[in-house]
Order: sequence, then structure tokens, then C-alpha cells
Amino acid sequence: MSAPTRIALASGDHHAASEHLQAPPPGDLTPRRALTRQILMAAAAIARGDPTAGGILGGALDAARHGGFLHTVVTTAPEVTRYLVEHSTQLRPDPFMDQLVGAALQVRAAQPDASPARRMLIEPLTAAETRILQLLPTGTYVRIGATLYISRNTVKTHLRSIYQKLGVTSRAEAIERAVELRLL
Repeated sequence: MSAPTRIALASGDHHAASEHLQAPPPGDLTPRRALTRQILMAAAAIARGDPTAGGILGGALDAARHGGFLHTVVTTAPEVTRYLVEHSTQLRPDPFMDQLVGAALQVRAAQPDASPARRMLIEPLTAAETRILQLLPTGTYVRIGATLYISRNTVKTHLRSIYQKLGVTSRAEAIERAVELRLL
């Protein structure tokens, strides 16, 4: 992708980034470059709060699945990586998506944390809570329970405790906070 597009996106000028992306591409694009273009379009849509962002990203994910470009998806734009982590529970479960969310979590965990005040837990997680937290990004309550041989209600009880200890109120916030704390 062109440097002006990446600069505009990084500086928060989503309108300029979109204009660069809408311009006709020079010559034929390789499948990877075409995917990168789609991902940057999705990132611009996510950043500006465009309701079509999910659809744009969905098209890019389909292209990534068929081309085997998992790494390209999670390293091209931080907005897309953050979106994947935050919306992991809403993505259709399949091996590619599980791999994609896992890779997105790894990329997010490797990014430096700019908020040292948020690096601590209110109270340490128990071993059971840690196991549930590890399965949270890719599993439903029923799936987590089946994996750990516990009931759905036990999963819910542990999740309430996890949310309290992480200082969050939702599954997406818990995943995001766990990544910040390097728990995922």
C-alpha cells in the first residue's frame, strides 16, 4: 500500500486514507496487495465508526481465508487487530477464525502498553479462572464448560469473578483487558 495511505490512516485522517484507497490501483495488484488494500479500507471504516466496517472486513477475511494470508490480516492495521479481538465472540467459529483470533491476541499482547496504571489486577485470578479466561476469546459458555468438564452455570460464576477482578463489565472488555495484562 502507498505510504500516503498508511500515513493518513496512522495520523487519524480517515477521509484522506479512504480517498487514497478509492483511487484506482496502479496496474495489477498481487493477491496479497489486494488483500492489504481491503484491510486498510476496513481499518479506515472501523476508525471512523462506519457501520459497513464489519462487511468490508468480512470480505477481506474471506480473501485471506482463500489465500492463506492470516499474518497479513493481523499485522497490516492495528484497528483491524483490535476489532478482531473485541469482536472475537461474534465471529463464526471455525479453525481459520480460531487461528486468526489467536494470532490477533498474540499481536496485541506484543504491542507496548501505554498505560502503566492499568497493569495490575484488582485481585489475582484463580487457576480455574485463568483456564476459563484462556478459552474466552474463542468459546461459548457451553463450549468452555464442555472443554473444562464444568457446567454452564459454573462458567458464568467464574466469569463474573473474572470481570470483577479485571475491572470490566463485558466479554469484549475482559478479552481486551486480559491482552493488556498479558494474560492472553
